[in-house]
Amino acid sequence: MVSMDMADANRLMAELRQTAGELQHELRSLASASEQLAPVTVKDDAGAVTLTLAANGAVQSLALDEDWRDTIGEEALGLVISTCYQDAIGQRAGQWMKAYSETADQGEAAPLPEPAPVQLGDPSVSWGIDAREQLRDMYAAADAQQQDFLAHRAQRARQERDGVNAAKTIMVTREGDTITAVKVDERWVRNTNDEVIEKEVLRALNNVMAMSARERENKYEGFPAIEQLMQLAHNPQELMRRMGAIR
Repeated sequence: MVSMDMADANRLMAELRQTAGELQHELRSLASASEQLAPVTVKDDAGAVTLTLAANGAVQSLALDEDWRDTIGEEALGLVISTCYQDAIGQRAGQWMKAYSETADQGEAAPLPEPAPVQLGDPSVSWGIDAREQLRDMYAAADAQQQDFLAHRAQRARQERDGVNAAKTIMVTREGDTITAVKVDERWVRNTNDEVIEKEVLRALNNVMAMSARERENKYEGFPAIEQLMQLAHNPQELMRRMGAIR
């Protein structure tokens, strides 16, 4: 028979509070680092393309030098834009890591307030046994989906996805969350003014990255047991209730 006295329950709650406090400290450090990010602007070596990422990672602006057709040529435009974007992403990652390391070193995790009082449970009663059985079933279902989920996530991270603008004159390729290539129709570029090119490429880049953001939001789609277990993992009190430790 499983039993838990008040001292055991208090010790477990103290450990959970300490872990939660450490996680809260990490979350605050991550949030603070994100708040310190600033726009990143890069140019190619020839100065033909200037690309700026906003603090939130979206492409804020794209500008073409008036002599870009002579310095890099129409056939190289897509490659240069893609290279500028990847350079900007690299600089942004470095900026974020610097801000995070500085924030994470600032003192100990702040203690969390005492949790609301709970009624100590009795894991040996029928409702406690039933709750643990449900928890075991939930874990078993999530475990059965784990390998498929990991394979699905790995495949998504490697898979190349193409996005095009409405006129299909620009194709942006991404692999996971990273843009790996930008291709533009040379005939369209040759007969289009720079302002339109800038606007269309900007829209295409951000549309493709918006698709990536939606995939991150829906990462558990098709794996309901794992999603349910992850939601439970973010609620220690509900987890203890299901274990029968509290009511």
